[in-house]
Amino acid sequence: MDDAVACDAHWRLPADAPRMRAGLAVLPTGPEGAVPDCAGKALRELVRAGVVAVVLAPAAAPAGREAARAAGVPALVPAAPRDAEETLRHVLRRQLTVERENARSTARVLALSAAALERAEGPARLLREVAAVTGGPVTLVEPGHPEWDRLATEQRRTLEEVRCGRIHTAAVPFGDRELVLHAIGSDRPHQVLAALRSGGWPPHLRQLLAHTAGQVALLDCALRHRRDHEVLRTALRGVRVSVLQYLMLGNWEGAVRVAEPLARLGAAEYGVGEVLAAARGVVAVVQRAPREDREQTAAACEQAVGDGGLVVLCPADPRHVIVVLPQDPDDGTPAALLRPVVRKRPGRLAGVSGPRPWSQTALAYEAAVRALTAARNDPEGIVRDAGASSLLASLSPRARVWAHQVCVGLRKLTEEQRSQAVPTARRALSYGALRAGRLLGVDRTTANKRLRLVLEAMGLDHRQVAHRAVADLAFQLADLPVPPDLAPQAPPGLRALLREPPVVDRATRELTVLDQAADPARLLATWLAHNCHASATAAALDMHRNTLAARLSALGALLRLPLGEPGAAPHQVLLMMVAAGQLPVTAVPDPAEPGR
Repeated sequence: MDDAVACDAHWRLPADAPRMRAGLAVLPTGPEGAVPDCAGKALRELVRAGVVAVVLAPAAAPAGREAARAAGVPALVPAAPRDAEETLRHVLRRQLTVERENARSTARVLALSAAALERAEGPARLLREVAAVTGGPVTLVEPGHPEWDRLATEQRRTLEEVRCGRIHTAAVPFGDRELVLHAIGSDRPHQVLAALRSGGWPPHLRQLLAHTAGQVALLDCALRHRRDHEVLRTALRGVRVSVLQYLMLGNWEGAVRVAEPLARLGAAEYGVGEVLAAARGVVAVVQRAPREDREQTAAACEQAVGDGGLVVLCPADPRHVIVVLPQDPDDGTPAALLRPVVRKRPGRLAGVSGPRPWSQTALAYEAAVRALTAARNDPEGIVRDAGASSLLASLSPRARVWAHQVCVGLRKLTEEQRSQAVPTARRALSYGALRAGRLLGVDRTTANKRLRLVLEAMGLDHRQVAHRAVADLAFQLADLPVPPDLAPQAPPGLRALLREPPVVDRATRELTVLDQAADPARLLATWLAHNCHASATAAALDMHRNTLAARLSALGALLRLPLGEPGAAPHQVLLMMVAAGQLPVTAVPDPAEPGR
């Protein structure tokens, strides 16, 4: 019933009574259930007004029931003797109770839908709740689903019509129960909400199913939106990694070309192109806090730099987030932007490189990793790299002539080999083959093969740390211009260059910080002699591998070099120890003087 009203003594509706679709009329009767003379005509008028049942109160005489039967309307009697007004009050109270219960059921559906939306869940809990309320199974079905096959045995045509969108909802018999179907969403073909119930579907339960179908459609839309958003995020993350990889290879033009489509995807992505438009920039490496999800670190970095930087999940180290920023005229913005990121979460660390042209992004990354190592002992947790390698700055300009002589052997390679192998080899020397491969998008085996090819062309052995140190130094020096007055001169020997007073003084000064450690020279010399292999070094020193790792990490912190990681740090230590006289000069080969 959608409404209930009390009629007057002549069984007429109140003048202000609204038009009803399924109304209940309470009809007053006289003594012993007497009815008015015009009962038949009055009942027919009530039926035309939308009344579908009547209550004869306080009692119903046979004449009243006969008149109702003739008019085709059920005649009910109160459970206890009550007059019309009291009967109406009881009916309305009962109707209010039912409506409240129906409203609670609908509110429960909406609340479960909102909770599922917030938790990015599917509709399973929602459908279980609706099934409990309706007293029958409520499921989402589509072809291939076992429930679809079962329902299709009797109602395949109706299922197909709802699924393809020819009809949006249907109610059909299914054995001794009634099956209600609703199409979900606006995209065809639809999923179908199927609900079975014995005894038919009262209007309020049909309405509940309609609400449920709408909420399931919203949940499905939200889940698809989240999936699409995640796919887009993954794709954009891959593009950012590609931009970084091009920069690491020194290919600024390639990075710009890859970044161009991002300009159409919003301000944050457009900012990548703005970053690359600068002539120079800095690289920062932010390390997540222990037990922190790296995604949170990246989100904090993105919030800090806005559309003024490129934030990339480091493909080489699962703890790191790489931030690429344009050079600031005041040279202080990168550290200032990232300092709040580090402060916000205890345990986060950051290393920031100095400004470099984009062609030297790989060196900037190396500097940022070096600064990150120093940040572990810094109270603020963020350190800016002081500049180039100390020995590189102290070596005579004549060393550049030597470096160009060493690199002459690369001419034996084809142009394609040089374009692919040399950048990979340089990154492998800087970060190790595994990290370099991940940063550049190649596997470790390929990175090692390219490293071997390049070092063999230079007359060096890629398996020996001393040989790798010489190649690393040669590449860094070859990046620097040779003064015109030095170009015609014969190249000096590397060993002589390392023993020049400025280099010796600088190396000695740098290694002084190790005086506070116990016998560092012996540990480092043994480690380098065993090509930085932890097991062999630990056995030679008669200590546990964990102890060796801890001591190397402590020495690295003093030197501000990541000694616990593969890459350029062992090269720098080796060359400093040779220059300071802690290792013999014969520890380093010189491909420019192969006879020595």
